[in-house]
Amino acid sequence: MLPAERRRLILKQIETEGSAQINQLAERFGVSAMTIRRDLDVLEAERRIVRTRGGAMLREDPRREFPHRWKDERNQPAKEAIARRAVALIGSGQSVILDAGSTNLRLARQTASLQDIMLITNDLKIALELGDIEGLHVVLTGGQLKPKVYSLEGHHGVAMLSGFNVDTAFIGCDAFDLERGAMTNSMTKISMKQAMMKSAKRRVLLADSSKFEQQALLSFADLTDFHTIITDDGIPPESAEACQKAGIEVIIASKEESET
Repeated sequence: MLPAERRRLILKQIETEGSAQINQLAERFGVSAMTIRRDLDVLEAERRIVRTRGGAMLREDPRREFPHRWKDERNQPAKEAIARRAVALIGSGQSVILDAGSTNLRLARQTASLQDIMLITNDLKIALELGDIEGLHVVLTGGQLKPKVYSLEGHHGVAMLSGFNVDTAFIGCDAFDLERGAMTNSMTKISMKQAMMKSAKRRVLLADSSKFEQQALLSFADLTDFHTIITDDGIPPESAEACQKAGIEVIIASKEESET
């Protein structure tokens, strides 16, 4: 195998899984660890990856949509804490929309103890996890499946969502701040997110504090379009206060609670 082809496959694996280890790659491609190190050096010089101890990971790019596995491994305590606070907003007999994403996947797992909940989602992982749980009625939107992200998108999903009138929509984002609102790196997700928000009486943004005052490619909603923001205690207090002054309820989840 030519070095260029091997590096292409290495990059594809890292893009799929979020990271890779040198020993694992050496075994997969039947070459020495030193050869893999040289491959990773080339990919890092091309600004495609970041070298880590014993391996490599994807380079963060505010304009890029990352695979689900990469997102799921980041900021886990904050996401768990946010999910615990979010589930308290759902009452028995209610209907909710869960946007695709790793934080909403954690919220979905929290709903397993609830009863008589209608749950609508465009996230294939959420639907698979909850589909057999008694007391939850899961509806999966239509649309085209996005590989590695596991979300359904497109006009079929938007058309389906337009017919719903639910109690609460829980929406995710790639970045948010007061000036630019809630942002995403995916052009194809915008119409789905906006349709979800339009179908809900209450709109809740779930976003860990690492996304605050970051920049993503496109804005899909002003922060004032949300009734509530649930984030973690890493957000600066003055920023949370500014959101509250703008008329948004801000719920701060403690990361320590998710670790106890």
